[in-house]
Order: sequence, then C-alpha cells, then structure tokens
Amino acid sequence: MSARSLPGAPDPEGSSTEETDEPLDAASSDPVPRTRPPRWLAAVAAAVVLTLLLGGVLAYRSWQERRIVALSVTRARHLIRSDTWFGYREAAALLDLRAAHVDPLGAGSLRALALAMLAADYRDEAAGREAQTLLIAPSRADVVPVAANLATAALALSRGEVGNAVVYASRAGDVPLGHVLRARAASVAGNVAEATAAAERALALDAALPAARALHGDLLRRAGDASSAAADYAAALASSARELDAGLARDGAPGAAATHARAGFGLAKLALSRQAEADPATSALERLVGDRASTPGVERARAALHLSALRARAGDRAAAARALSGADLDDTARAWVERAAALEEVERGAYRVVDGTPRALVSASDDDPYVPPPAPLTSRAEPPPPPKYPPGFKVHGGAGGKRHEKAAPKKKSKHGALRP
Repeated sequence: MSARSLPGAPDPEGSSTEETDEPLDAASSDPVPRTRPPRWLAAVAAAVVLTLLLGGVLAYRSWQERRIVALSVTRARHLIRSDTWFGYREAAALLDLRAAHVDPLGAGSLRALALAMLAADYRDEAAGREAQTLLIAPSRADVVPVAANLATAALALSRGEVGNAVVYASRAGDVPLGHVLRARAASVAGNVAEATAAAERALALDAALPAARALHGDLLRRAGDASSAAADYAAALASSARELDAGLARDGAPGAAATHARAGFGLAKLALSRQAEADPATSALERLVGDRASTPGVERARAALHLSALRARAGDRAAAARALSGADLDDTARAWVERAAALEEVERGAYRVVDGTPRALVSASDDDPYVPPPAPLTSRAEPPPPPKYPPGFKVHGGAGGKRHEKAAPKKKSKHGALRP
C-alpha cells in the first residue's frame, strides 16, 4: 500500500478531497466590506446623550428643590399660625436652611415675618434687626409680598409706631393676620371699637386663627362678656396646638406641646375675677411655667404670678410657692411677683393689673392696661353751720378790732326805772 492510498495521507499533487473539490460560494469568497461611521458623529451622539442625562439630573434637582421649598414654606406657615414663641423661632430656623436662600422674595419675606413677630411679642431685638435686613429685597420688588408688609407692620408695632403699623397692615390687604395687627395697634392706642371691629374681621376670614381668637377673647373679657371670652381662649389653645403639630410634621421635637401664652393668661384673669373655673387656667399656666424649652422667661414669670395667686386663693400655699420657684426668677423679680401675687389673691372684683411692673417682666402677651383702683369711700361731710349774720349784714369793729353788736335800746319799767 502506497502513501497515497493511506487514509488521511496528503495528496502529493495538492489535489483536494471530495469535501474541498466543490467550488466556494461567491459571497464567502468575496465578502462585502463594512463601513464604520465617522468619529465626529459618534462624538456628537455621545454629547447629546450626556446633555440629556445632565439635563434630566438638573431638572430633577430643580424639581426636588422646589418641592423642598414648598414643603418648608407650608410647614413654616403652620408654625407661624400657632402664634407662639416656639413656633416663630422654629419657622425662622426652618426657612433659613434653604427656602429663604432659594426664594428671597416669598420664603425670605415669610422668614422676616417670623422674626418680626419675635421682636413684637417677645422683645427680641436681634430678630428684629435680622428681619429688617431680610426685608430690603422684598420692599424693592415691583409687587411687595403680603408677608413683607405684615413683617414691616409687626416691626413698627415692636417700636411703638402705631400709625406705621396700621399703614403696612392695611397694605397687606384683606388678610386675617393683617387685621390682627391692626386690632393690636388700635388697642395700644386705646381705640377699643376699632380694635374689636378689626378682630372680628380677622375671625370672619379665619375663625381658627389663634392670634385672632385670643385677642378677641381679651376684648370680650374687658367688656364683661366672660363666657364668650372663655370660649375664645379655649379655641385659641386647641387651634395653636394643632398648628404646631402640623408644622413640626409630628417629628416629636421638643416644644410640640408649647402653650399659647395670651390664651392661658386670659383664662387665668377670668378665674381671678371669679368669672370662670380655675382648673382650665391652672392647667395652661402649669404648662407655661414648666416649659423651659418652648416658653421664654418673661411669659413663664407672668404665668407663675397668676398661678401662685390662684393656688394661694385655693388655700394651697405650698403649690403657690412651687409655682414661683419653677419660674427661675432672680431676687428682684421674685420680690415683685410675690407682692403682685398677694394682691391678685385678695382682689375681690374684676381683674386689675398690679402697678409698677418691672420692665423685665413686661409681656406683649399679657398687656391689659393699668386701671387705677377706685378712690376710697369717705363719710359724708357735715354741712357747714349757717352764718351768724345774714348775707349783707354789716358788722363794725370796735377798739382793738373787736366787733360789737349794736346795743338794743333800754326800756323803762312801769316804776320809771330803766331795765335792760
């Protein structure tokens, strides 16, 4: 057997086997060459894709930022509506995180309002200066935001500028808080009728606004309508608590139970006037005195004053002393509060402000005007004795200035002798 005949032996002449004897297909023997796209087109496509991705990211971030700002503004409005020191402070801090920087006109004006109310109600001068700075841009806008006008009115009220407060509150338009500020300005000016009308207009627009409810309660109480005033105070306390819960988003932050000071003081004054039960008042006052995180010192001191008087009137001297100790008063303030509580305890008539309040204990939430006590009753004076001589009767003086009456003529007796 030769090598040629061996299976698998190569053909010495290079002839192919049966499998390779068939001609190749033309497509496989001469394939069509593939064309590649230009490099610049690929670069353009990549740039377009990158631009779209970047635009989507920026659009999402912008949407997310607007959403965060809107949520912050909504929560801040609830906190401001609560009309408490804690609510104003938390609203200002919340808007300062981002919203006021992104939206200096809208959110910035709202933050200025929160700070201005701290200045007006709690004499926070630093907050007032910061609010004034925030109001520079909104006050120059073509359309001044409502919150900016309200903030300017509150700052004017904090400085005692009643006229300016009324002007800027009116510029804010027909809004509830604007009418509340007008009512407060009228009350400071002693115009009770205007204050009542403005407070009633605020309630007509927003019956649940705590600031309007509490102020209206004060006006009713001073006018002698105790039952309606008590209803207003109770509504203000409940509404303020709801607004705080909504503004804090139920995050359990300290201060969620902050109490509306004006409403609490109003209930106390009704109880001190013996026009309402003491329990609702003492409950609100105890929360104010014990709430160091959410109530400033001045309001805690005023609450301790009224609480001590009510506890002492009920015969619980130990509780009265604890109320004063819980307010953390210095010696000077405690001496005045003790004296004032003793006077409130023994007062038999309507509530009256104790005179001589130290400046450190003056509160805009406890702003009843001072009324002097009535003059003491005196015994009826005896009428003067009638004159010895009738009017016009002339008496001549004798020697030494002594006056002598004209002697009557002497009469003769029947015996001829003279008799006097």
